[in-house]
Amino acid sequence: MMKTLQSSDGLMWIPEERPCPVCSSTDRRVLGKRGGNAHHKGSGVETSIVQCQVCELLYAFPTLVPKSSPYELETAEEYFGLHDFEAKVQYGRSLADFACALMGSKGSMLELGCGRGEFLIGAKERGWEVKGVEMTNNYAEAARSHEIDVEVSSIEDCEAIKKQWDVIVLVAVLEHVYDPLGTLRLIHQALRGGGLLFIDVPNEFSLAMRLGNGYMRLLGKDWVVNLSPTFPPYHVMGFSPASLRNILKRAGFQIHTMLKPKRNDLIPKGRSLKRKLELSSLRFITLVGRAIGLGDGLECWAMKPRKRPESGEEH
Repeated sequence: MMKTLQSSDGLMWIPEERPCPVCSSTDRRVLGKRGGNAHHKGSGVETSIVQCQVCELLYAFPTLVPKSSPYELETAEEYFGLHDFEAKVQYGRSLADFACALMGSKGSMLELGCGRGEFLIGAKERGWEVKGVEMTNNYAEAARSHEIDVEVSSIEDCEAIKKQWDVIVLVAVLEHVYDPLGTLRLIHQALRGGGLLFIDVPNEFSLAMRLGNGYMRLLGKDWVVNLSPTFPPYHVMGFSPASLRNILKRAGFQIHTMLKPKRNDLIPKGRSLKRKLELSSLRFITLVGRAIGLGDGLECWAMKPRKRPESGEEH
């Protein structure tokens, strides 16, 4: 049994040698190191980032599981400090409008990992029945202050997932989940036939990621810039367009639309001249990546197929 590790912020991490969490393969390729000694500030605990050679998923090996929730370390204002509240509300309006166009009517919407509830605020303004699930209590309180109904729970234990919904939203959540396939199967069960799932995750094979890893090699380091298993924002799973399609099909979904846009997350400011130059370059690269189809985000609409009538039933 491997010993418990401690990161610089005091969090304790339990290393576990797990196979691929999507396809259970042990055939993996090491991309590089991340965290601890392999981080410019020494944040987190060092581990290897690997790619499954069967389904292309990126994950940490060994998997470092926290003994307590790392999200409680920051308030909603601190964690979402770089996010544009109104822009996210507008995004929620756009999601609701797109779902209405696909379904032909408004309905019920559940957001898992709803944070401060901005997307649900936008959908509610469009006339949708909305509910959120959020594991971190202070984030949930921020959403409730805007009159959004929020259940404080993990996804797998929440009551809301036991009900039926027309649309389920999973924005910037799946990359934080240690069992992404199990989560998507729960969502599949909670959707009505013909219901929609919207997913937003980082694109780990974007131009920015590819050039960032190349930059590490030029510096003579075996580091990568993919994922952040033990430091904010705690991304533990990484997707490419192919691996996202694969996991959705395994969970029983049909893919309607997949886009590779530039994500709305703001890039932090640097203090040293070197860091400022690196971040300025990153801003430019993300714009170029979007223009050539290698944006740093993946947005996908997927559908739960309707059941076909049994033989002999009336149509």
